[in-house]
Amino acid sequence: MTTTPDENAAIDTRLAVVEVQVTAVQEGQRQIMARLDVIEQANNARFDALNGRIDRLFYTILALGIAAIGTLIALDKVL
Repeated sequence: MTTTPDENAAIDTRLAVVEVQVTAVQEGQRQIMARLDVIEQANNARFDALNGRIDRLFYTILALGIAAIGTLIALDKVL
């Protein structure tokens, strides 16, 4: 099967269009991946901040409990 010069030109044109479209799709994918990375980093920062707050809350409650026990022991010895 032989192709004519006109058919070759049409094939080359379609191939060039497909190559441009593939490049556009790849650029879109790159932008989506970059956006997902930004979202992931933001979520990680939020979870890290939340974990820090939970840790501080835990240690505050622990310290208050120990202080209360110490106060009770001190009051028991005084009274």
